[in-house]
Amino acid sequence: MKYVFLLFLASFNLWAQNMDTKIIAHRGAWKEYNLPQNSIASLNKAIELKCFGTEFDVHLTKDNVVVVNHDHDFYGLDIETSNYNELLAKEHPNGEKIPTLAEYFSVGLNQKATKLILEVKTSATDGTNRTKKLIDVILKELPQTATPDNVEFILFDFNSAVYLKQQAPHFAVHYLNGDKSAEEINAVNLNGIDYHFKLFLNNFDFLKEFQQKHLKTNSWTVNNLNIAKQFNASKIDYITTDYPQLFLQNGL
Repeated sequence: MKYVFLLFLASFNLWAQNMDTKIIAHRGAWKEYNLPQNSIASLNKAIELKCFGTEFDVHLTKDNVVVVNHDHDFYGLDIETSNYNELLAKEHPNGEKIPTLAEYFSVGLNQKATKLILEVKTSATDGTNRTKKLIDVILKELPQTATPDNVEFILFDFNSAVYLKQQAPHFAVHYLNGDKSAEEINAVNLNGIDYHFKLFLNNFDFLKEFQQKHLKTNSWTVNNLNIAKQFNASKIDYITTDYPQLFLQNGL
């Protein structure tokens, strides 16, 4: 009888853990460790912390190389109008060169603790058209080790998000811009949303609309612990933060 109770307790604890809000490191675990955003170093730190996920951003160079960086420029060099080799003239403060997506995947997919949350950045030169081209290159070069279990996608451009979901239906695709309802997201078969925290903080009924449709819910970029606890109490699926260590240490 005691064994049955312990087995039940272990199962309940596992269920409860799975119900908790999961923490996603925003551009890797960079801020708390003074590391460059979207660097391999910040990726490794997020993995070391055992974050549920780590978010990163990708762009397409002039010669069609997918690189990892948040801004449209890499230390003053415009990514979309530069060839990859030209970008190698610059480096992060820690000495790293701009990572290619292939290099990022070679590290990020070599572990099972932390999911990779890939943001497809909207093209600054040709909007949806070039964003779709970026998607085509990503999917063409996606390694076999990249699966729905270890990679998800997020996008600000709605049409590109729909296009990506159509091209890769088995992968989770989430929308970022905050201007679509639960019905609109559900209608195009996207998996969920990742909206700015103020949209939910000002109206928790808005969050519930997505939850009632069984859509995944995420919020960026939550850096206040009290706000994070409010979201956790509201059973949001994920919180994206610049302070993953702080949040994890406080039970999130």
